[in-house]
Amino acid sequence: MAANRMIDGSVQGAQHRLRATAQDRTGWWMTLLFCSIALAARAQPDTLFKHIQLDEVVISARSQGFSVADFVRQVRTDTTFHKAFLNTRYHPHRMHSAVRVRNKGEKETATMQRSGRLVREGERALLELDSVQETGRLRDRKGGFRFLTVEMYDDVFFPKGTFTANNTVASRKLELGRGSRFDKYKSELKKFMFDPGTEIATVPFIGDKLALFSPEMEPLYDFRIWSDTREGRDCWVFSAEAKPEFRDGRTVIKTMDTWFDQVSGDVMARNYRISSSSVVLDFDITIRVQNTMVNGALVPVRVDYDGDWDIPFKSRELVRFYLAYSDWEVMP
Repeated sequence: MAANRMIDGSVQGAQHRLRATAQDRTGWWMTLLFCSIALAARAQPDTLFKHIQLDEVVISARSQGFSVADFVRQVRTDTTFHKAFLNTRYHPHRMHSAVRVRNKGEKETATMQRSGRLVREGERALLELDSVQETGRLRDRKGGFRFLTVEMYDDVFFPKGTFTANNTVASRKLELGRGSRFDKYKSELKKFMFDPGTEIATVPFIGDKLALFSPEMEPLYDFRIWSDTREGRDCWVFSAEAKPEFRDGRTVIKTMDTWFDQVSGDVMARNYRISSSSVVLDFDITIRVQNTMVNGALVPVRVDYDGDWDIPFKSRELVRFYLAYSDWEVMP
């Protein structure tokens, strides 16, 4: 009997450690997804340029001075996309958001709607929510969110309390932060986002697949530069799409399209889909972000998320949400 109890205890302990590890890794990925994905790049440029498809407008522009090499370098070093996100915590504005949780049969089981405004007083800022509506089994008995997707959505997009407004993009040479394991995952996320080419070793079997332009990953993708318009602005669009024969476990980023203003170089929009299926993480997620210019500042207009997560030791999460931003007041 004592031996059986020891075995049971060992099994339960192993399950607890596996559950904690899985949730830590899943939490890291949630943060990654909500903060957007940067384009990692370490492929030799000469090799990459030979595989980029150009549309007729781009080909014509080359004869007038447009440099494919310079544009790809811009894609690899862009900070404007992150700057737009930081502006949601700097410039006063109104926001409205809605979350919908569904079951496997696509039936809505829980919802949340929030409206509010970011207010500034000197260097201090506060996100004031003036309307919150929740339905269904959104929270557990302790008042926390039952769904990890909703928890991370709340953590990333809704700063708590009064904070110092700062929209400065930090140095790309970021070190791992101190604190909890989850805080360190966030630090590695920042290192990945703002130090192109960095692999994320803390997520086995997945981290190295995020280096989109690495010598190992670059041959698995089709790259394209084409022209389009967004928010009334002419844009160059950089697209990456996993080749049909590699849309399996060998790639995580399935598609990514980024609209760059032809004049300013600002990212006006980004759409991407990522998916993976493994013992630790099983997900299929699409994210769309739209930006606009307000009095010289790049700010978000709308963020749309549609995700399917099969998280170890937790119920499958089918969640959609959006955030809409308006009435921007650009500060100095």
